[in-house]
Amino acid sequence: MATATTTAKAKCENCFFQQNLLCAVSGSGPCGTFRPAHPDGLRPPSQLRFVFRQERRQQVAWAFPTPSEQLAQHA
Repeated sequence: MATATTTAKAKCENCFFQQNLLCAVSGSGPCGTFRPAHPDGLRPPSQLRFVFRQERRQQVAWAFPTPSEQLAQHA
């Protein structure tokens, strides 16, 4: 199954640090600190949005019987 979106592979030539001469890694291929170079500069990676769920009604899983229920059990 093919995906509709195409993702660019990480290359040292496309790294923010490499383009701004800030890279201290000597080796072939991208490293773990790869950040894509944008015209806006270094941007943090996008994060998921936090969405609040509707408040659930709290139900007690177990509770002591009420006094009237206790009386009915022992009567």
